[in-house]
Amino acid sequence: MALTRDNWPSRAALQASLASRFALPPLPPPIQDWFAWCRRMGTQSLVLEEPNWREHWGGVLTGSGAVDAPGLLAEMEGYRFILDQKASTPEHLVWSDAVDAGLWQPHWVVLQNADGDPLIGDISQPEVPVLWDWHGSGRWSPQPLFPNLQVLMERIRVHVPPLVPRGGVPTVFHTVHLTDLGDEPLRVLTALKAHPDYRHLAGASLLKLKHQLPLQLLDDSVSVALKDDLVHRFEALGARVKVIERVYQHPDGTT
Repeated sequence: MALTRDNWPSRAALQASLASRFALPPLPPPIQDWFAWCRRMGTQSLVLEEPNWREHWGGVLTGSGAVDAPGLLAEMEGYRFILDQKASTPEHLVWSDAVDAGLWQPHWVVLQNADGDPLIGDISQPEVPVLWDWHGSGRWSPQPLFPNLQVLMERIRVHVPPLVPRGGVPTVFHTVHLTDLGDEPLRVLTALKAHPDYRHLAGASLLKLKHQLPLQLLDDSVSVALKDDLVHRFEALGARVKVIERVYQHPDGTT
């Protein structure tokens, strides 16, 4: 039976499958510190607000953070390890390794990510330098972010949404998706090159976005001006966008 949305393997099944087939190089001591730190953080929402990383586009982390070596392998699903959906069944998962194609380095591990943009640890170095890259270009060319893993742990903090004062104005968060490219898709795709999440794309990689709708333009932002700018810019090109608004509710039930 082929994989479908209804029988898609759980994270535990993915982790077990990867651990049975692949092994990591020896892990330097800072990775053990990272595992312990992730255990302490648990399921808390975390954020990394760093000027050299996804500036202006949010640093809320969406990865789970590994607590052991099998979990570290699972964090690389979709980056280094690619699941072959057509060849796999729920009982037998078939993987390809991007290292074999020269698209990933065997000493890179994914520590965390924000909307798919990975924080990468270089375990070939004792101090584990931290790199990062935009996702979606079809290749990885990560750039340095921190000189060691300890700095990353010091810079990440617990994400606390702003509270609404009792009786005050509610906080509205805006998410914007591009849902249709309209009658002139090339104009819209060209305009996407100005967006931080897509500016690294060109040629065939940019054209592939036509088949990946909806595309996220803004994620849970409080900026009305940025939301309006994106809507007006893409609607002027004939595209269609969808805006989702989330009103933050005060813990006592008021808004």
